[in-house]
Amino acid sequence: MTMPPESLNWLERWCLARLIRAIASVIGVAPQRFDYVGFIEITRQVKQGRSPAQQQAIVARVFDRLVPPVISTLVRTLFRPTRWVCEWNAWFATRLTGWLVGTSDRYWVEVIPPDQPRQWQQSGVRIQKCRYLAESQCVALCMNLCKKPTEQFFRQRFGIPLTMTPNFSNYSCEMVFGTPAQPIPEPTLPPCWDDPKQTPCPHV
Repeated sequence: MTMPPESLNWLERWCLARLIRAIASVIGVAPQRFDYVGFIEITRQVKQGRSPAQQQAIVARVFDRLVPPVISTLVRTLFRPTRWVCEWNAWFATRLTGWLVGTSDRYWVEVIPPDQPRQWQQSGVRIQKCRYLAESQCVALCMNLCKKPTEQFFRQRFGIPLTMTPNFSNYSCEMVFGTPAQPIPEPTLPPCWDDPKQTPCPHV
């Protein structure tokens, strides 16, 4: 299930190593390896002994190291969540995150732009099989280290509504940039998702 090293180019390997170093720095450990296995290992260390809120707070600090607050403030100030901005974010998501989550494509969604009537725009992203969920095999890691902190980061730091809906049966995930015209229900979660001692996950 692990993607072979040669499938990542030098830039993607650099991005992965930078992410691992950022996580390691925040939690105060020394990373043992800088490939995808090392990424899974260090995210499991984030989970160990920490509540969901603590895990999500750590990811927020990692985001701050990767994207300085001055940049996110500038983006939030200059760009409102218009159709162009949401579609631009969706396009970049399909181009820049393959090394982390796998192949994805855009699709049309109905959203409610600020101060405008609802409209259709190509700001949905469908991750065909999330590599992180498939390889971590853990609902808690998906929710606390990816879905919830990423949604919060885009909403609070960039001012762009983002809804992520993972599918724990087939490992796919749908992301919608912009406020959906129809509320998207939260995925059904097993009781163990907020238990930092639960490993491996029995529900994926």
